[in-house]
Amino acid sequence: MSDNELRRAIRVLRERADEARSHGRPEDAEGIEKTIRDYQDEMTHRL
Repeated sequence: MSDNELRRAIRVLRERADEARSHGRPEDAEGIEKTIRDYQDEMTHRL
């Protein structure tokens, strides 16, 4: 995945995590946030 694709994926996943939380699905939001952290970690290793 390119840097731009990772940034876009993180942005979309943040929206989905917020939506899951607002719909009373905290477990789903936590899983999505774990993926976000994994992507952010990948970004930091690229620098």
